[in-house]
Amino acid sequence: MADFANSIPPKALAWRNGSKSEVNAENLVPGDIVEISFGNRIPADIILVAASEMKVNNSSLTGESKEMLRNPDKNSKNIYESPNVAFFGTECVNGTGVGIVFKTGDNTVIGQIANLA
Repeated sequence: MADFANSIPPKALAWRNGSKSEVNAENLVPGDIVEISFGNRIPADIILVAASEMKVNNSSLTGESKEMLRNPDKNSKNIYESPNVAFFGTECVNGTGVGIVFKTGDNTVIGQIANLA
């Protein structure tokens, strides 16, 4: 559980009211638009609308440390395998991306895992 707490990003770069600002990640809501860059932890479950060579490390979810390329133009019926999705608490290890928040807090995949634990 301590590992989950350490994976929570304290801040996120979000677009609100037509301008970009840093907000507390815990205040994100579905529909917010967030920018992600190298070294950032993903602040919520997001659907990517743009990406440039963005790769994520999903080891906090899957245990697999392989870097996964994110592609906003591709999707999968299985959301867990969809290349246009980035999950809360995972790390951006390359590139940049812009995404729309679709799940936050306990509703995220990692939040559901934490609740089960």
